[in-house]
Amino acid sequence: MVHQSRVLITAHTGCGDAPDNTMASFLEGAVSGADMVEVDIRSTKDDFAILLHDDSPLLQAHTYEQLNIQDVRRKLDPVYEHYEIPLLDEILKVSEAYEITLNLDIKDRMSIEPALQSIYRLQAQDRVYITGCSDGITKLNSGIRVFLNTPDELSVEAQDEMSFAHDICVRAREEGYYGLNMDYRTCRNEIVDIAHENGLAICVYTVNHPLDMAKFLDLKVDAITTKNVDTLLKIRSRYEL
Repeated sequence: MVHQSRVLITAHTGCGDAPDNTMASFLEGAVSGADMVEVDIRSTKDDFAILLHDDSPLLQAHTYEQLNIQDVRRKLDPVYEHYEIPLLDEILKVSEAYEITLNLDIKDRMSIEPALQSIYRLQAQDRVYITGCSDGITKLNSGIRVFLNTPDELSVEAQDEMSFAHDICVRAREEGYYGLNMDYRTCRNEIVDIAHENGLAICVYTVNHPLDMAKFLDLKVDAITTKNVDTLLKIRSRYEL
């Protein structure tokens, strides 16, 4: 991803009409024209990696098979009345068929190992990026591209931004991260430049307004996550003329 000739577009889960983190939603992202699709990862009592955003006591009380019973899964969210909970294994298989890369947003530490097992089981190391909770991944899994999530809100003053940018980039480089995953409200030109000087990629999320899209295309970040894929595709095409 670093120094790509174009900024990559990541379709945020739920970028279409289907509910977030369902197979239907993933398929909408896969055919949207985006370069990647982002999904959220949690795990069940029996250590299956699944697509789900919010935590629930049901996760550690039920195996995947038990959780996916309709009467149980709809307690997680009413949308599961009509949608099954996808396994990461299933998404990895389908993503290969669609030749689409995945951004796996791991939501907690207990879901890291189940997610990694799924990635290795499907030999998908070169088809995924990991964002979200990444504790310890780079130390043991150098073959997987992992982004360091930076704080959603920065408390530093303007005069400290350069120091923050330098420190976070040094940390990411020394700990073996592929790049930084940043809330778009915290991403500045200075941190993009310092990250690239350190060989790090910058991914910004979740950018849904056209003016913000143009801003980050101008900054030459490496990837932009959005729910408005069509709009970003059109704006990116103007930069490629």
